[in-house]
Amino acid sequence: MNRNVKALVASRIIRSFSFGYLSFIIPLYLKSIGFNPVLIGLYFMINAISSSLLVLAAGFLGDLYGRRDTLIAMSSLFTASMLVYSTTVNRLAIFATSILGTTGGGGPGGGAGGGPVTPLQTSLLADNTSPVERTRVYSITTAASTASSLAGAASSYLFLSMGLGDLFLFRLSAVLSALSLLVLLMVSRDKGRIRVDSISQIIPRRSSGSVVKIAIAGSLGSLGLGMVTPLLPLWFKLYLHATELDVNMIYMASYLVSMVSTLLADRVERVMGRVKAISVLRAVSVGLFIVMAVTPSLIIDSVLYIIRVALYMVTIPMRQSLSMEVITSDERARGLSITGLARRLPYSLGSFIAGVMMNSALFALSMITGGLVSMLDPLLYYIFFRSLGVRSRDRVND
Repeated sequence: MNRNVKALVASRIIRSFSFGYLSFIIPLYLKSIGFNPVLIGLYFMINAISSSLLVLAAGFLGDLYGRRDTLIAMSSLFTASMLVYSTTVNRLAIFATSILGTTGGGGPGGGAGGGPVTPLQTSLLADNTSPVERTRVYSITTAASTASSLAGAASSYLFLSMGLGDLFLFRLSAVLSALSLLVLLMVSRDKGRIRVDSISQIIPRRSSGSVVKIAIAGSLGSLGLGMVTPLLPLWFKLYLHATELDVNMIYMASYLVSMVSTLLADRVERVMGRVKAISVLRAVSVGLFIVMAVTPSLIIDSVLYIIRVALYMVTIPMRQSLSMEVITSDERARGLSITGLARRLPYSLGSFIAGVMMNSALFALSMITGGLVSMLDPLLYYIFFRSLGVRSRDRVND
């Protein structure tokens, strides 16, 4: 790995420590300060919509003015959110953080994930790696950030057991986020990839077909995942009577299996083929939501959720690598921003639907419906890219 890749990975590791506990702390914290499930769903819907718009802006600004500087600007939004959570319990101020688009993570195996930094970070990693090593680098990056999330979840379990509370965790997140910004300064500045004389030049034309296919499949998958993952901690707490520490343990175990499974991505890709692995493993993973809904047992659902996360996470490096293969280098950030928008807007709608259904004691139905809708993602992905998957596998084996 060169210096830029090391700095990008280090920054993500530092930032991921906080997401190890925020993914389940935030929905539970919002409930504790008086938000009902509908308002919590609305919070995540607005967060996802804002994240969608910021993802779109991030990709285009990155290609126009430089990906590193845009990445730093977008990463600072998370710092701002954590400062608000750290300094006030005013519900209006807390709710306003939803417009910053950085507090809606659903944990590992979760939906739209990553926020506005994702297209920039993924593109910068691709810029600094060769095609043959990309899946491995993405695997290492994802596994390292997941290990950091696991450490964050484990540390939060200790902090909560000591009675330090949510406020301490929010302040810790603010400090770590600021530190991750400093690390990003070590990444070499890059120039814009395009010069714009007219609006038509902004649109990524050479990769448009691939971008549209990824967007269609991802939008349907994210609509379904949005109906489940943001409020899943409340499913464990309200329906299965788990404590906050129980939820912490479940998520901590999911981070552990995520770390292991992502490291296996390159090997799984060689055995199954990239597109087949993505399609089969994601189909099984979303199907487990349906099984969870019809078997409301804390122990069983905890195990099923952990298995689901492992299957989902192993596909992420492969999907990132495939996207970088089908989107041309000077259009990567813009292409990923468009596919990110296509995922996050449906995810926001799904989050609101989940909140309404949970408020009406129908969250199990939301899980079943979300699982069925999400099945369209791996199905369409296989239809769109199956020929590419065969060529990719042959090239890897050669």
